[in-house]
Amino acid sequence: MEDQPATLSTSSFPTVPVIDLHVYRAGVVAGVLTFLAFVGVVKDIAVLLSPGERGELTWGFLSVRYTSLSRVWFGYRFVGETAWLAAAPHLLLYGVSMVGLAGARRWGWYVAFAYVLYIPLSEWTYMFLYPLGYLSGQPYPDPIRWSEWVFLMISFPLEVLAAGVLWWYRDVFVR
Repeated sequence: MEDQPATLSTSSFPTVPVIDLHVYRAGVVAGVLTFLAFVGVVKDIAVLLSPGERGELTWGFLSVRYTSLSRVWFGYRFVGETAWLAAAPHLLLYGVSMVGLAGARRWGWYVAFAYVLYIPLSEWTYMFLYPLGYLSGQPYPDPIRWSEWVFLMISFPLEVLAAGVLWWYRDVFVR
């Protein structure tokens, strides 16, 4: 046998898979929204298990308040037993979003995107119907109305941002 000099072959080294950053970032977004949907599922299970009550769920640094006394759908406020019953569709919606986004399913993206668009629409409708008094004829007192505006001014840009990010990564889910 002839002695040949040792050469390094690139095939002897393990290859590093190429990561598509667009898909990776879409997965991060889906993971964050899936976690939020999971929190919604846990919160609504607590609501269904404790009719007519308020409570707080705490996991370390995360604390979520819940109530079965009041629920808002399409800007209209439900109270009492109808509010408790309205928790079931929320639970279903959060659960479907959670499973669909975690599995990167097309229908999961559609459900999450539609819900993220629905939230600000419902919040603005609620603001005009109740705190500003267009439905009841009696606006909320100034401090409460002010706090509703603060909440709306904080949440609205975040919800629009969530919708925009979902739209940006739609090609990963809607194929």
